[in-house]
Amino acid sequence: MKTMHSEETQNEKDAEGRTRQFPHAVGNFATSVRIRCHATTKETRLLSSLARDVQGQLLLDEKDNNKKDIKVREIMRGEDALHVSLSKVFPVRKEQREPYRSQLKASFNKAFRTHRGRFDSSCSSSSRNNNASLELRELRVFVNDERTTTFVAACEKDDGDDATRKRSGSERVREMILAVNEVNERFGFPKYEYEPRVIPHVSFCYADGDWEEEMKRAVEAVVKERKEEAKEDASVVEITCKTDAVDLCISGWEPKKVFSSESLPPPPI
Repeated sequence: MKTMHSEETQNEKDAEGRTRQFPHAVGNFATSVRIRCHATTKETRLLSSLARDVQGQLLLDEKDNNKKDIKVREIMRGEDALHVSLSKVFPVRKEQREPYRSQLKASFNKAFRTHRGRFDSSCSSSSRNNNASLELRELRVFVNDERTTTFVAACEKDDGDDATRKRSGSERVREMILAVNEVNERFGFPKYEYEPRVIPHVSFCYADGDWEEEMKRAVEAVVKERKEEAKEDASVVEITCKTDAVDLCISGWEPKKVFSSESLPPPPI
């Protein structure tokens, strides 16, 4: 027999055992907008080995008195498998699902000015480049807004050059975030924190709790060790993530495509 405490705990956790970003309520469906990162077998193995090395460095950290409490888990499979977030996770009601999906399609169509699946030459440089990809060459540590989960992610390097930045996959992702924010504002859904310097990233492992400083030290140690082994200043991670398609992910639904560089069907009238 379940106790009230166990029921509350269950409601606070998602299917992966992580703390929910909002309370579970009947009739609400967890929703997010994301780019799925289809990593190769070689790339997936690299990320898995990095996650194991991060765990190993945490156990060796002499400054960390709680190192045995930090359990690093990979994000390679399941609903939260490798992806780039274009929104927060937020609840929608059943009757809002189709209207929201329709308006997302319209927003992407407007933002990227597509016509019969082709990009309009009058669009901005990053939007015109339908082959723009995220070239993930750097590791970073992120903590969610609630400070309940710490992630290790791969992201693009920022060399500070404005011309290069405008042609990058990161700039294209920023434009996609703005397209999603525009729709969320209409529906009263939370907007993704947007700044010109927002860092699009692909998280590949996490630990429950706020372990930002501990994870940063572990990641720095992994990077240093791997570069010393390679005897060159090479990137310890090399992942390419295409930005040519966007999925709407709603619990209980298969992911629904709301944008594609190849084809963007008009939203239903």
